Amino acid sequence: MKIYVGIDIAKLNHFAAAISSDGEIILEPFKFTNDADGFQLLVSKLESFDKNSIIIGLESTAHYGDNLVRYLVAEFYQVCVLNPIKTCQMRKNNIRKTKTDKVDTYVIAKTLMMQDNLRFVSFFDLDMMDLKALGRFRQKTIKQRTRLKIQLTTYVVRYARKFNTFSNPVCISTLSMLY
Repeated sequence: MKIYVGIDIAKLNHFAAAISSDGEIILEPFKFTNDADGFQLLVSKLESFDKNSIIIGLESTAHYGDNLVRYLVAEFYQVCVLNPIKTCQMRKNNIRKTKTDKVDTYVIAKTLMMQDNLRFVSFFDLDMMDLKALGRFRQKTIKQRTRLKIQLTTYVVRYARKFNTFSNPVCISTLSMLY
């Protein structure tokens, strides 16, 4: 018997619930914090089950779930990050059109259960997440540097008219003339 754990991710607190492959509710929705203590609470609730029978799913939500995913993968749980479009389809099939964190945990767990082939997060995926984050940070830093160079050029050309004749008024040798 498989156990499907659905986790609704938020900035400060997450909600989790578990259902069996028969659709029986095993864990009622409960709240846990987005920190080490909260992660340990989640794992303590799952300890009574066979780790190999547990499949944990959560929606891809910016970076709020990253630390939880890392923690669970390090604890050797099978973790699947779901596309929110899939859970949205399942939510539409729900008779009650309510959207609460507690209801979403079941929707996520049921979406997990209905998937034909699940792709679990690996240590390689975690490394790729880190590389993507570093790449995004680098791109952002380059854009900031470019914007600052343009601003500096504008001020140098505007207030030091003799620098208008230089092809690059913000190179080191040109700026050293200001002193």
